Amino acid sequence: MSEWRLQTQNGMMGVCYMHLPKTMPDALEVARKGDPMAICNAGWCYFNGIKVPRDQRKALDLWRRAAEKSGNAGSSYNLGYCYSFGIVVKQDDQIASDWFAKYHRGRNTERLEYNVNRSSTD
Repeated sequence: MSEWRLQTQNGMMGVCYMHLPKTMPDALEVARKGDPMAICNAGWCYFNGIKVPRDQRKALDLWRRAAEKSGNAGSSYNLGYCYSFGIVVKQDDQIASDWFAKYHRGRNTERLEYNVNRSSTD
């Protein structure tokens, strides 16, 4: 499980993953090396055009890679969302449902890992 902390910036609170770089070129390099969280985040940046040209098809490809390779929950959710609303892909409620189910299985695994790690450090 990734190490993280809550961080505030410009009055907004968010999660800061300790192993991910802060600059886009460095983040893309970590994604190229196969880190599932970095791949998911790179997909989000491409989907929304954050520091890179907007390319929703590339975002879907990245999310699919992270979800299929490691079961990354965030990527599975994003794919389910795209299939639900027909973003870049043909709308398909069954495929969306499958991706959302993978998201929930992944989140349950992440929660279990978090609780196990947390109880071992207490």
